[in-house]
Amino acid sequence: MILPTDIPTRAQLERLLAAREPHSVSIYVPTDPASRGDAERIELKNLAREASTQLEQAGAAKGDVAAIDDELADLVDDDEFWRHQARSLAVFLTPTSTTTFRLPHNLSAGVEVSDRFHLKPLLRALTFPHTAF
Repeated sequence: MILPTDIPTRAQLERLLAAREPHSVSIYVPTDPASRGDAERIELKNLAREASTQLEQAGAAKGDVAAIDDELADLVDDDEFWRHQARSLAVFLTPTSTTTFRLPHNLSAGVEVSDRFHLKPLLRALTFPHTAF
């Protein structure tokens, strides 16, 4: 089975590493390529609620929290996006941007809010070759 993946390029990773926003959200969701995406959407909704709570506790402006909530809601509602998944989904959000990667590795679910993105789980996708004969 060929997985629909979006492996980050070095340039994309460098942009994520350099990004500094007071309210950067990193979300990792395990996905199943054979699934219709229903369970994964529920998991993303739960993680989105947790991200909102963490943003509010960090003192984020209501407009920033609402912008991130809206981006996550749009992603949850995107049927075409959920139709083509790999084994994990990485989502990086700020109030003004959203970046997603479909990864071939099984990553644990998690959410982190900080002044920079949590990229350690993503690095595994870059450190192993993705070619086979």
